[in-house]
Amino acid sequence: MKFSSLLQDTAAIDVFISKFADLKILKQHLFPEILTAASKLSKKRCCVKIEKEALNFISSSGLHDGGAWFSLSVPFCSQLFRKFDMVGMNPRNPEQNLIFFEFDIDSLVRILPGGHCYLKLKLSKSQNDEPILGVEVRNPEADIVSHQIPITIVLSKYWNTFARPTIGHRKMSISMPPPKSIARFIHAFRNMNARVIKFTASSSGDLRISTKIDNGEIDASFSDLQTNPSESDSQENTANVQLMIRNISTLFQSFANTKSRVKMNIISNRMAEFNMHNEDYLLSFIVGNVSD
Repeated sequence: MKFSSLLQDTAAIDVFISKFADLKILKQHLFPEILTAASKLSKKRCCVKIEKEALNFISSSGLHDGGAWFSLSVPFCSQLFRKFDMVGMNPRNPEQNLIFFEFDIDSLVRILPGGHCYLKLKLSKSQNDEPILGVEVRNPEADIVSHQIPITIVLSKYWNTFARPTIGHRKMSISMPPPKSIARFIHAFRNMNARVIKFTASSSGDLRISTKIDNGEIDASFSDLQTNPSESDSQENTANVQLMIRNISTLFQSFANTKSRVKMNIISNRMAEFNMHNEDYLLSFIVGNVSD
């Protein structure tokens, strides 16, 4: 197996770092933003799946009792990469031409503070023959500095641990208001010590976000949102799901400043899926329903 990649320029590197860290999302430009977002969402320990088409950051805690699964994918055809080269476990079999490894994503975030004009990632081995992620960075006025981050190779028999959960049928699909608006409401709910947040979406484009607090219930309502009939197969006029507010808060705070809209799919009383797509990355975040 082998993998190496070279980021385009300072702006691309900064964007990647911020999304990879919230693997916690991008704070300055695109590469740093991707790393930061991945770091927050993955709770520090993150799985990296490398395939011919993309570099993927994945974390899975199971969907029971409000657990979450997410994938933050950076396509190799995006403007972030200047070059990439990879050979998976079995290059003759497309389904096995993959590389999976786990690592502490914060270790990468800490060495990529932004402002780099050169960033190279490469799988290698340490002097003790242990697998590592080699990272070479250079600032505009400095020499190249090399770092080694310990990683754990994930054997193919465990790959399914990080597979996308089955969404199934009977889902309702609706495009949400701008992430910044949702993040603002969720932040207010958290300040009132709310623990669970309820989403109620209708086929007519209405969305209600509500939560219970000690003194009653508060909610925010939106109307005239775009629905996606071609992706909805629910037989209900409305769909409901209750989610742990700490999971949703991390998601929307990380992407509050993005211009991309979030599409939400709800399977009533089971789970919610949040999707965000743009030319540089694709995010899929699935959260399990919780009871009162």
